[in-house]
Amino acid sequence: MSAGEGERVALVIATDPASVALWLSEARRGSQEAFSSLVEAYYRPLFRLVFQMVPHRQDAEDILQDTLLRFYQALRRVDPDKDPFPFLRTIAVRRTYSFLASDRGRALPLDELPEDLPDLAVLGHTLDVRTVYLWAQALPPAQRLVFLLREVLGVNDAEIARLAGIREVTVRRHASMARRAMEARFG
Repeated sequence: MSAGEGERVALVIATDPASVALWLSEARRGSQEAFSSLVEAYYRPLFRLVFQMVPHRQDAEDILQDTLLRFYQALRRVDPDKDPFPFLRTIAVRRTYSFLASDRGRALPLDELPEDLPDLAVLGHTLDVRTVYLWAQALPPAQRLVFLLREVLGVNDAEIARLAGIREVTVRRHASMARRAMEARFG
């Protein structure tokens, strides 16, 4: 996966909006089957998002379980006329940030990454995926989250601010500090 200047990762949900609205409405009324349909529709894109920030299957699944529990608890606050994916994505990013902040000292297991991944183009450097993730692990959690979302996944600053619940100026500051750290490490 390459995320160069013209190429960005996008999460596309191929689900009929009418079906999603029906499932959401039914889930809000207590239908476990409807909630399961929502989970099935959104699990893969959420997993991809989390796994790209925490590339360890069990950790990503744990984060998603917590995300889905929080989504279930918040169903009444979800607008039934809107796609719930942005709401789910916000929960997932915030849970990932909490995980990164609480799991600071643990070595990042990269054994589940496929062997044949292409190099990443990040901030003018072409680097092996493992190298990028190992280097990013040394960053403070907020910088790591901003770096991965912005430079690897191509999410814009306004969206990162919304997802992480921080101000845009804070996103730019974290990105700047991560950029300086990368330049110091990789030249």
